[in-house]
Amino acid sequence: MTARLKIHPFSLSHTLECGQFFRFTKGTDTYLVQTSDRIFSLWQKGDLLFYDGVEESFLIHFFRLDEDLDSILREIDRDPVVHQAIQRYRGMRLIRQDPWECLLSFLCSSAKAVQHIRCIIEHLCRSSGEKVVWGNTLGYGFPEPQSIKNPLQLESARAGFRTSYLIEVSRCIDRSQLLSLKDLPYQKAKQELLRLSGVGKKIADCVLLYSLDFLEAFPIDTWIKKGLQNVYFDGRRVGEKETEEFVFNHFGPFAGYAQLYLYHFWRHQAPPLKAG
Repeated sequence: MTARLKIHPFSLSHTLECGQFFRFTKGTDTYLVQTSDRIFSLWQKGDLLFYDGVEESFLIHFFRLDEDLDSILREIDRDPVVHQAIQRYRGMRLIRQDPWECLLSFLCSSAKAVQHIRCIIEHLCRSSGEKVVWGNTLGYGFPEPQSIKNPLQLESARAGFRTSYLIEVSRCIDRSQLLSLKDLPYQKAKQELLRLSGVGKKIADCVLLYSLDFLEAFPIDTWIKKGLQNVYFDGRRVGEKETEEFVFNHFGPFAGYAQLYLYHFWRHQAPPLKAG
């Protein structure tokens, strides 16, 4: 049964399509979303979000609709470049993902384009997840910890060197252990994630930001690294420590939201604008 929720500001399309989340299919006007063992549909008209197959409470949690986004955007709106990104994509929100699904999804993302990442994840779910039926739609739940036991399960996913990471992580950590990281300071939680096979600093920050509520986390991939260098450092290469200090001092405790807007902006805008 279709229900609706009024929310502002919120952009369903920008939120789903900005690269933070992979398990959705876009139709003409509707998105079919899969996460954990859920399948549901969403579409938006103006300030109204229409949904079917999911509870309102889940959507509020998942899309962080309980956050005062306007206040957060005012906090990070500190220069002309991020200001333009905010103006263009206002309403884009961080998604609060399941930490286990988020971790494995970004392990699949290393050195891959979004379409291939989505393909690997889909095959991962087909090979190791449980069937999920919603109406006429057949899907597959995300594999639970310790359900990925050998490389043969992942043969169809063509995960390449990522296969060993997925198996090892599935063996050594579970959802409750990931959730317990929320009780740690940011740097300590990051160090714990970096102990996991295949997890580098970018993947660790993605998990912290997209699933564990560390809004200061600032994942740095090729787009972000190049953008920061060209826009904020006058083209010069800077070290990791200088970059971290700049991000913390310039964007503050909601730096992760600045990363989200800058990443989406820089991917669709060339050449990058100067900060001033």
